[in-house]
Amino acid sequence: MKITGGRVSNFLSNPPGDMIGVLLYGPDRGLAKERAEGLIKKFSDNPDDAFSSTILTSDDLTSDPARLADEMSALSMFGDQRLVRLRLDHERSGAAISKIIKNLDVNPDKAAAKLVVEAGDLTTRSAIRKAFEAAGRFAAIGCYKDSAADLANMVRRDLTESKISIDRDALDLWVPLLEGDRALSRNEIEKMILYKGYGQEPGATVSVADVKILAAGAQAASIDDIIMSAMGGQTAKCDDAFKRAIAGKVNIAVILLSLQRHVSRLLEAHAHMQSGERAQSAIKSLRPPVFRMQERAFLNHLRIWPTKALHNALSETLTAEQQLKSAGAPGEAIVGRILLTLAGFAAKRR
Repeated sequence: MKITGGRVSNFLSNPPGDMIGVLLYGPDRGLAKERAEGLIKKFSDNPDDAFSSTILTSDDLTSDPARLADEMSALSMFGDQRLVRLRLDHERSGAAISKIIKNLDVNPDKAAAKLVVEAGDLTTRSAIRKAFEAAGRFAAIGCYKDSAADLANMVRRDLTESKISIDRDALDLWVPLLEGDRALSRNEIEKMILYKGYGQEPGATVSVADVKILAAGAQAASIDDIIMSAMGGQTAKCDDAFKRAIAGKVNIAVILLSLQRHVSRLLEAHAHMQSGERAQSAIKSLRPPVFRMQERAFLNHLRIWPTKALHNALSETLTAEQQLKSAGAPGEAIVGRILLTLAGFAAKRR
């Protein structure tokens, strides 16, 4: 059966007693692993016991496709619930696995163990996915990247459990930096909880400064400092932020690409304005939206930078990108020169 939407949480919290196995697939392997760990605790009282649990990989089944059937039918030495955990990195044994799933679904008495399968992204054409979705005693659950709202809820929930609050601006800054893999997001939240002393200090609150200091993606915050100050004509601040980024081993190419993206977004906002929209409305039309704390600076950049100057700036960054691809190119000097040139232009128009 296929479990989607709001049914996923209820299913994972209380899987049906006649459920033989669950397939957890999708691009977010961290989420698949987290859900698998939760299911394993529901299915087995001794998931770490070598006599009660068996771990298989896709390569194990490539050399011996029948091994999954053997493990699923093997009785426990001590009479407790056995568990088979299958980690799939490829589907070379997909046909054999799907045949085993179909057979156990029709003959549930042959299943002496519960099955939890973790896989990567499987298309709708996947034989394994089709078998789990079509079965009555097996389930398939897609594991996709959390939305911004999901991440915000997770951050607030986990921090609250440790008696820690978070400022709205800090949450707005942190959530985009957490997007990607559930396991990495969890690690970052746990690191923040540790940093804030597990909430032992009354009124512990995560601030923007905390996020910039600790978040794994805080490089993005330091890059924003460079870009926003350069385009705003704050030459000294731009130079200082650039030097700190270099000292922190921030990738030069990433700084340049971030600058290109910002200039392109300014051009897109100008296009909206030329169609009759006001500046405030134009920036709200951008996707992803402008970070709330940067709206004032972004509006200021729209005022400072005319369309022609933005096109020239974009052209300069594209030329620099080509230069960076040359062996031995002085990346710091190339990008630093562009930043200071842009900052100098903006400073004259402030």
